Amino acid sequence: MRLRAWLVVLFVVLFILAPTLARWYTDWLWFGELGYRRVFWVPLLSRIGVTLVVGGVLFALFALNLRPLLGRRSEPDVIDVPPRRRFRRRFAGGGRLLWWLLGILAFLVGLSASAKWAMFQQFVHARSFGVTDPLFGKDVGLFVFRLPVYRFIEGALFGWLVLIFLVVAAAYYVRYASLMVRGVWALPERVRAHLSLLAGLILLVRGWGFWLDTYGLEYSTRGTIFGATYADVHAVLPVLRLLAVLFVVAAVLLFINIRARTVRFAVLTILVIAVAWAAGLGVVPRLVQQFRVTPNELTAETPFIRAGITSTLRAFGLDRVRELSFSADPVTPAVVERNRATVENVRLWDYRPLLSAYRQLQALRQYYVFGDVDIDRYRIGGAQRQVMLSARELESGRLTPQARTWVNEHLVYTHGYGIVMTPVNRISEEGMPEFFIKDIPPTTLPELPITRPQIYYGEHTDWYVVVNTGVQELDYPRGDENVYTTYSGRGGITLTALRRTAFAYRFGDLKLLLSRDISGRSRMLFARDLPTRLRRLAPFLTYDSDPYIVLAGGRLVWIIDAYTTTDRYPYATPFQGINYIRNSVKVVVDAYDGTVDFYVVDPNDPIASSLAGIFPELFKPASAMPAEVAAHLRYPVDMFQIQAHVYATFHMRDPRVYYNREDVWTIPNELFGNETVAVEPYYVTMRLENERSAEFILILPFSPANRDNMIAWMAARNDPPNVGDLVVYRFPKDRLAFGPMQVESRINQDAAISQQLTLWNQEGTRVI
Repeated sequence: MRLRAWLVVLFVVLFILAPTLARWYTDWLWFGELGYRRVFWVPLLSRIGVTLVVGGVLFALFALNLRPLLGRRSEPDVIDVPPRRRFRRRFAGGGRLLWWLLGILAFLVGLSASAKWAMFQQFVHARSFGVTDPLFGKDVGLFVFRLPVYRFIEGALFGWLVLIFLVVAAAYYVRYASLMVRGVWALPERVRAHLSLLAGLILLVRGWGFWLDTYGLEYSTRGTIFGATYADVHAVLPVLRLLAVLFVVAAVLLFINIRARTVRFAVLTILVIAVAWAAGLGVVPRLVQQFRVTPNELTAETPFIRAGITSTLRAFGLDRVRELSFSADPVTPAVVERNRATVENVRLWDYRPLLSAYRQLQALRQYYVFGDVDIDRYRIGGAQRQVMLSARELESGRLTPQARTWVNEHLVYTHGYGIVMTPVNRISEEGMPEFFIKDIPPTTLPELPITRPQIYYGEHTDWYVVVNTGVQELDYPRGDENVYTTYSGRGGITLTALRRTAFAYRFGDLKLLLSRDISGRSRMLFARDLPTRLRRLAPFLTYDSDPYIVLAGGRLVWIIDAYTTTDRYPYATPFQGINYIRNSVKVVVDAYDGTVDFYVVDPNDPIASSLAGIFPELFKPASAMPAEVAAHLRYPVDMFQIQAHVYATFHMRDPRVYYNREDVWTIPNELFGNETVAVEPYYVTMRLENERSAEFILILPFSPANRDNMIAWMAARNDPPNVGDLVVYRFPKDRLAFGPMQVESRINQDAAISQQLTLWNQEGTRVI
């Protein structure tokens, strides 16, 4: 038996305790490497705190209510019979086991609740939005930061109290079954008081829940627009308030029943509640909707539609859109001359065929990969030039099977190398891209020096590597030979014997312990791919799907747009599960060192301000960003697409127009190869109408619903002093402006072009 016990202990230590401690320890080291050790402790301590508080409250509730059942009874009016006496002895004898089971249950419940640590932290660090909701006149911060915690507490207390009541009632029934045959008043006063107290608490908590439900009307989907409508305000809201009052009254009567016999009044109140609940929340709203709203729906719902439009535009940052008229006049030589900067930067390359060209011309080795093509602008030859560029990353999975050894994958092939860059409007004589930056080592323009071309951190670096080992790393291939290097950056964790053991446990890799090439000066680099790196550091932010590479000061850095979002903004219609979004944070990751910097570019965002209050050392002001990096900030595509989809409907600010859906827009389609796809947002360098010079903007066209012509287009500006400004140009409704699909049709109907397309689309080739 002793041997078995030791084997069990050894199993628990080696396979449960040690891996858990190894993960915590290596996480602690990783956060320390990045200089954000407090970011490690705040969530961990918050989780522990939530677990202890929630679990402690649950355990206390069970303890206070079950303790009387575990003690010896002394009521003289109870006639014991042998079966109940045996039950009581067994119940009392199993008390210690019961406490352990309750402790485990409370711990598991608290552990589950600890996943909501960010919600509780934001409750403590709540901020004002400076905007009130349309129905109650409360600050929006109440709905975003405080209401979720109130709902959690109410739901948890209600569920726990109901469970405790059922357990206690069942236990009392088993103990006093013979007395209950004579009627409830034959029960001891202590029992009646206990059950009355529990029932009163349940009703009191549910009454609070009904009061909180009134705020939930801000998210109603009953009417023509998201949020409370006429029936909600004039039928459901009064009933919810009445139910809240009735539940409190019933609770008070049950509390009084502890000393006086008021249970009949409480039961009568509960019957009234049941009738009010069924009629008030079921029948009355339908009657109001059918007989008051439906015959006069537009008049009745106009104030609520207006509130919904205003809140939705504000929540998605569309209340600042500036709408202008676009003349749509024919293009003349004078117009071309006036817009020469626009014409000179017209994009000839689409990123999809260009990516194929990069892979064919510049991958150079099978283990290099270009993940995507980014679009940016750089100052070249004294002028701002729009360019397309891509990072040459290394994927160890592309090595030949013979080369995929542990040493190669983790010690030798550690990083990618350099970028390629081409202008958007230049093509070589062979029809290929004309490169500003190409090859290994990089051949580049004088204005674009690269002093650190190595890419240790990126979009395709999803495996750990160890640097500064006894094996040199491949830097880059050169002809039939390779050039090797040794890492000299700040990234990585120095590997002591203890740390090697911990990482071996973490990765389940014994070779980390056995390798003689790893020494005390070796460094472990892990969590190197951008999504993993950022979500481990700040999982409470939402990240853009397209990180983009930037050449700044001779170094390569990644810029990732981060969003603060919520689905709790009152009266704002949701899109893709959210109804509030701000691009408040820009994240910069050094491709060589792996350093991560979070810059708050929108200090007016209350959610970002709340997060900065929780993690003051994580977020830096935008003014701290290096100027050479700040010059490449841009409006993010993901957010622009969300805003465009929302604006396609909510540009109709007149409630009557919105109600009739008279002017709904949509994102038009285009042809790509043989497929019909939605038009994507498009970065261009052009001069906006009524502006003096060309600028870097992001544009997207709109078409009327179920039609192909173009009705408007939206632009997001990227250059100072207009960074983040949104402009919508409307086309005249009395003049046809061709949309993308109509232009596609005109191209295909042109005899000369159609003939060439037919000729080229043969022998396995495909024209894009």
